[in-house]
Amino acid sequence: MTLIDTHCHLDDERLAPEEDFILQRAGEAGVEFLVTIGTDAKTSAAAAAIARRHPGRVFHTVGAHPSDVDRFGEEELAEVERLARETSPKGIGEVGLDYHHDSNRKKQFEVFGRMIALARELSLPLIIHDRDAHEDLYGILKEKAAGLKILMHCYSAGPDFVEKFMGLGCYFSIAGPLTFKNGQSHRDAVARIPLDRLVVETDSPYLTPHPHRGKRNEPAFVKFTAETLAEVKGISFEAAAEATTRNARHFFRI
Repeated sequence: MTLIDTHCHLDDERLAPEEDFILQRAGEAGVEFLVTIGTDAKTSAAAAAIARRHPGRVFHTVGAHPSDVDRFGEEELAEVERLARETSPKGIGEVGLDYHHDSNRKKQFEVFGRMIALARELSLPLIIHDRDAHEDLYGILKEKAAGLKILMHCYSAGPDFVEKFMGLGCYFSIAGPLTFKNGQSHRDAVARIPLDRLVVETDSPYLTPHPHRGKRNEPAFVKFTAETLAEVKGISFEAAAEATTRNARHFFRI
């Protein structure tokens, strides 16, 4: 039995000093592979470096996070694109739209469009950040991302949007909020999503699942989300681990 943490931030200052120990604990918890995520030029370069230190175990992505677009000039975006072309990432992301934080929406659209074009140029999947922007994000993906693999990171749009995103061929990455007492919307969404479209993640060091909520998250904790996913789907933990791992391997070509 193995698991894959499809979305973590190993370069974060809360995780980076313990990199080797975190990977050791992840292995002890059955987490075979990890995907560490880029959100700008600096973190994308750091993610690539971590993946190089752990070949075949840690993979990386390159991205431009929507909540940071106000500080992205041409030099920053060109560096993200260079890293995407030269470091062999497994995807472009996280990218998308964020209406929760106060960043220029017009520029979010521009940067998102540019990242979609980059994914298409390199035949890479998109790892999507969507916060309070479900309808607009769906429209952009439908218009510009046809034919691309798409993963809805930390899916939060609830059950009502499942069919829409399913219609685009999306995969859905499920994180710690599934385990929260107030996570019924997440559980209702997972109940609707076919098992062959589900993967699990931590988004560590954020969104720590129960029973460790309130503490720093880390990849080993992805098992708690997988356990809750199994309960929601009415299957064994082993079946959930097998399915989500198979889906992640297919999506990222691991």
